[in-house]
Amino acid sequence: MNMANNIQTAVDPLGKIIFLLPGICIPENKEHEIYDDVAKVIQKPAILVEAKESNETILYYFRSIGWYNTLLINVGWKNDRWEMISCVKNPSSENLSVILKKGRQII
Repeated sequence: MNMANNIQTAVDPLGKIIFLLPGICIPENKEHEIYDDVAKVIQKPAILVEAKESNETILYYFRSIGWYNTLLINVGWKNDRWEMISCVKNPSSENLSVILKKGRQII
C-alpha cells in the first residue's frame, strides 16, 4: 500500500493498481487500521466480480473484515486509472446476489 500524497493504492490479485480515495469508505481523519481493511479487501478478496454497466467495466471486491463486518468495494476506470467508486459495509445478501447475476465471478 502506497501512502504518497494521501492517496492510497492497493494491488489486486489480477495485478491492477486500485486507487483508494479518501472519503470513499476511508474516513479522512481516522487511524490507519481502516486503510488496512480496505486494502485487504482489494488485495485478497473472497469474491471478485467483473461486470459491464453502461459499456464500462466495474469490479466488485467483497471480503470479511471481522467477525461481524464485511466490505463490498466497487471500482471503475476513471481518470485513466482504477479508482474506488463506492463502498458498502455489510451489504445484504440480495445486493450480492444481484452483483453475481449481472457479472462474471473471477475469484
